[in-house]
Amino acid sequence: MKLGFIGVGTITAAIVEGLCKTQPEIEIILSPRNAETAAALAARYGNVRVAVGNQAVLDESEIVVLAVRPQIADEVLRALRFRGDHHVLSLIATVSLDYLRSATAPAGRVTRAVPLPMVAMQEGPTAIFPGDEKVRSLFERIGTAIVLENEAEFDVFTAATAVMASYFAFAGTVTGWMERGGISPEKARAFVGQMLQGLSRTAPERDFATLADEHQTRGGINEQVVRHVAPGGVIPDLDAALDAVLVRLKSAPPKQPD
Repeated sequence: MKLGFIGVGTITAAIVEGLCKTQPEIEIILSPRNAETAAALAARYGNVRVAVGNQAVLDESEIVVLAVRPQIADEVLRALRFRGDHHVLSLIATVSLDYLRSATAPAGRVTRAVPLPMVAMQEGPTAIFPGDEKVRSLFERIGTAIVLENEAEFDVFTAATAVMASYFAFAGTVTGWMERGGISPEKARAFVGQMLQGLSRTAPERDFATLADEHQTRGGINEQVVRHVAPGGVIPDLDAALDAVLVRLKSAPPKQPD
C-alpha cells in the first residue's frame, strides 16, 4: 500500500507514527508542507519519505490523505489533479462529503475520518464515514475504528473531539489549585494525571451518569463539587460550546473548484 499525506501536522504525525510501529511495510509519502515535521518523520522511519510537492504525493499514492486546515482546503485542492483509481481519505473537519467528491473528481472513492492524537500509541477511536473496509482496517491497526451510518452522525462525533483541550484545561485547573495550596507541581501533576488515567479505565463499559452517581457519597465532597460545576449532571457551558461547534461544522463548506 502507498499512502500519501497532503498536510503534515499533529494528526498526520500521529497516524504515521502509529502505522510505522505496526505496519512498517506500508510506503508513506509526505507533502513538503511543514518541512521540519516531515523531515523528522522521514529520518525516523525507513518507509517514510518526503515528496517534492503536493502533486508528487498524488502521483505516487494509492490512498491520498487530506490533512490541511479547512481555511486553505479549497486553495490546496484546486491545484491538485486526482486519478480515477485514487482513494481519498479526508481528515478535514468542516468539509462535507459532497464537496470532497466534487473537488477530488475523478477519484473513485472518498471517505471521511476523525482520528485522534493517541493513534500514535495505537489507542483511541476513529470515526469513519462512509464505511470502507480498507480504511476501517487501516485504523483498526492503530486503535478502534467506528463506522458511522450517515454524515450527521459524523458531525456529532467530530464535535465531541473538541473537548480534548478542555480535558487538559480541567486537569490544569486542579493541579494549579493544588499548587496554590503548597503542593509541588511535580506531585500535583503525578497525582492528577494518575487519578484521571485510572478513572478513564472504568469508563468504556459503564454509563457515565451511573459512574458519576457511584463516585459521589451523599453529603460528601464529590457531590459538593459536581453540584457546583454540573447541576443536573450537565456542565452548562460545555453543553452550549458543543452545540456551537456542531453549528460550525454544519456551516457552508469551501466553494467548489471551477
